Amino acid sequence: MIWTTLFLGLLISAVAAAYVLWPLLSRAAPDVPIEDDRLTDLISRKDSVLVAIKDLDFDRQVGKLSEEDYQRFNYRLRQQAIGYLQQIDKLAPQSAHLDEALEVEIARLRKTRTTPVAVNGKAAPVAEVAVLAGDAPTRFCTNCGQALAGQHKFCANCGTAA
Repeated sequence: MIWTTLFLGLLISAVAAAYVLWPLLSRAAPDVPIEDDRLTDLISRKDSVLVAIKDLDFDRQVGKLSEEDYQRFNYRLRQQAIGYLQQIDKLAPQSAHLDEALEVEIARLRKTRTTPVAVNGKAAPVAEVAVLAGDAPTRFCTNCGQALAGQHKFCANCGTAA
């Protein structure tokens, strides 16, 4: 009986050790996703230029920069950002189509809002409320989802601040 238990423990330990050590001992190279280093570099540079533009705008608003300096630096940074965007589009032209498709989907979702409707204190099926472009967008309570009137500062249903 004790020999069977020891044999099973040794067998389980050997299988666990083989499972852990197999990747280290195998001669095959692991599958590593290859990223385009140039594309990654361009995206990080573009992001840093966009952050610099935001910082520049903030510095002008607080009065650290004169208008002349702001215009000069802003022009240079925007030209750099445009250059990076053009290079990114050349390296990955399919991403431009993805951006367009994403914008279309966002616009479609903004035209239709969904909100839970409460019937007798219980959640009923979701009702769709169309928000027209000319109308003011309907606001909803972040806590219970009830539609809020434009002048209300608190939800009439749960009392949460709007």
